[in-house]
Amino acid sequence: MGLNCYMKFSINKSSKVIAGYTNWRKKLVLMLLMGSLGILGVSLVCLNFGVVSIHPKEIFSLIWNSSSDKTNSLIIWQLRIPRITMAILAGAALSTVGGAFQGILRNPLADPYILGVSAGAALGACIGIALQYTTGYYLASYLPLFAFTGAMFSLYLVYMSSKISYTLASTGLLLAGVAINFLFSALITVLLALSKRELHSMIFWLMGDLSTANWNKITIITIPVIVGCLFLFSSSLDLNALSLGEEEALHLGVDTGKLRIRIFIIGSIIIASIVSFTGLIGFVGLVVPHIARLLVGPDHRVMLPTSALFGAIFLILCDTFARIIIAPTEIPIGAVTAIVGAPLFIYLLQRRNV
Repeated sequence: MGLNCYMKFSINKSSKVIAGYTNWRKKLVLMLLMGSLGILGVSLVCLNFGVVSIHPKEIFSLIWNSSSDKTNSLIIWQLRIPRITMAILAGAALSTVGGAFQGILRNPLADPYILGVSAGAALGACIGIALQYTTGYYLASYLPLFAFTGAMFSLYLVYMSSKISYTLASTGLLLAGVAINFLFSALITVLLALSKRELHSMIFWLMGDLSTANWNKITIITIPVIVGCLFLFSSSLDLNALSLGEEEALHLGVDTGKLRIRIFIIGSIIIASIVSFTGLIGFVGLVVPHIARLLVGPDHRVMLPTSALFGAIFLILCDTFARIIIAPTEIPIGAVTAIVGAPLFIYLLQRRNV
């Protein structure tokens, strides 16, 4: 009887703490409205920038199909809009998974790549590039398949190395992910050292690239990104409970081991799908969740959707900067996100310690 009363008291007390994230619905609606308008506005502005200058009036005419200029129509509909759409999907996915991983690992330094999936994708892509130059076969269209296979192989190795069980603590995942990252990074270094003609292609892929975006690729990644992110959003209450502590979450009926496995697998599949087509784009999934948390608080019901929207805006801006700063030459988007993200992350850390 006494134990039951204690359990009820603990659950009620913890429920009040979780419910203490006040006005979360209003915050969520406000951020969804602001974020959606922000994505729309930034996308329309960024359509103006490129090697070929197109007047804003002409862009609106092309969007509404009232222009007969086939060249500009091709540039807008087959080059710039697919690229911006890919940036939206990639930015939203990286930021959402980054926020979810920080939640399940209870580690502010966690990012979407911390568990080794990106290293597996990178190794798979580099193997594909090396085979293309070695065998003479054109394998560029199959690079996403090589990358996705490498990512799934990495996921399997992390799963087996950490001996995942339903009572798994985050330490096992982290250690296994770090080990796989080091192993695959070493193999990538060997490939880079042995490469000659294919060296530039490997480095450009490893630093991220959205220049190959097209509607076919967008169609392939849209479903896993949207479905996966919706699943992560639906796990927000469990993540809130876990943020109170492992024991507190267990008192609330959250199976933390199963939660980690589900989010780990879903998040890894999302990242594998994105990285297979875009390469490695760093700092988005690390920095953006911190910005969202600073703006709306730690409630994952608001923080994760805000991270998705802000991540999309951030990546659109970075990609536009990457393709116009030294046009017509293009720099890897991963370099831009690192240049912008590293100082921003240091600032956020300093602000947190003040």
